[in-house]
Amino acid sequence: MALEGSSHRPDIVEFIESMPVAALLGIRLVELSSGHAEYELTIQPEVTFDGSVVQGGIVGTLADFAGVTAAMSALDEGWFSSTVDFQVQNLAPAVGERLVAVGESLRSGRRIGLSRADVWAVRGDERVLCATALTTSVPIAPRASGE
Repeated sequence: MALEGSSHRPDIVEFIESMPVAALLGIRLVELSSGHAEYELTIQPEVTFDGSVVQGGIVGTLADFAGVTAAMSALDEGWFSSTVDFQVQNLAPAVGERLVAVGESLRSGRRIGLSRADVWAVRGDERVLCATALTTSVPIAPRASGE
């Protein structure tokens, strides 16, 4: 799942890549910059409810990853974020070859982070917006050495 060519917040890349749920679902971080994160998920039958349409909880999980990572990426190095809430509006069936989730930080501070995330179903050159989400996260301060 390695993110190629990004020097922004390697601590985030390592954190995401160490998450068992990301590996289980096949969620890949493909782009990261300050206040922006992009993920991909190749659609496999195991993440669908009928062999082709991705189950809504998986779409929501992908939106959560993108939104909270976008907020986290706007913080100083060493700071992380944890989801406290997210709302997903499903707009179309999540059908295609892969899903792409793009998160953009709306506000990222020392008390709260707020981001939006759009999830696109992609088949060839066609992209369909299948969900949009609002994520809220709480920043987590770096641990002092020895903790």
